[in-house]
Amino acid sequence: MVEAQTNQGVGQYQVLPYLKNQGISQIDGIFISHTDQDHISGVQEILEMAVKKLNSVKLGCLYLPEWENPPAAWEKLKQTAKAAGIPVRTLKEGDCLNAGKLQLQIIAPAVSASGADVNEDGMVIKVKYEEFLGLLTGDIGEETEKKLLELGMLEDVDFLKVGHHGSHYSTCQQFLDTVRPEYAVISCSSTNTYGHPSPEITKRLEETGCQTSFTMESGAVKVCWEKEGIRIKKFLEKGNSM
Repeated sequence: MVEAQTNQGVGQYQVLPYLKNQGISQIDGIFISHTDQDHISGVQEILEMAVKKLNSVKLGCLYLPEWENPPAAWEKLKQTAKAAGIPVRTLKEGDCLNAGKLQLQIIAPAVSASGADVNEDGMVIKVKYEEFLGLLTGDIGEETEKKLLELGMLEDVDFLKVGHHGSHYSTCQQFLDTVRPEYAVISCSSTNTYGHPSPEITKRLEETGCQTSFTMESGAVKVCWEKEGIRIKKFLEKGNSM
């Protein structure tokens, strides 16, 4: 689930150079949680580069949330990917992708979601690998969190990608009481004008016993599963935390 700033060139000058630096020459799948520009601008740019054969990274499938009435930005992503020869697949609640020991279980959007509210109808993924369990929540808020709780789709996880950049509209107490993550990441810019992350949410996470990283402080954050457990690797900080 890509979260990027909307400034022009983020795909060409930030995402692709980072992948090259990490020795990554192929991406098997790009997952779009929803179509707000801060989540898709870099991906759209990379797809457009692929159409022009200017992309140094081989791209696999583009995965979009399955919506009955998707907005123009969703259609643009789909058509650009097809023009680049990249397959497109839509995902909804109940779908599951497997690759060796890795399993991606889609728990949202709900079947027949309209896409009218791209945040609340966004894609939510459970990531399972051996004993690791993570939850990627896109920009869902309290409304969808409570729906998932009522449906019994949430459980205790090791890692949480905090919803909506740590906004006070998400990560309600009932949600945290169930998922109880040990580690979390809040994706937000140091120059954002929305006050993200909310002090209320960061305190709530702390009181749950969760160790939280912030991209505005750490830059890119990698969550790695190793024999000893979870290792958090922060791009702008020396050393790693367990």
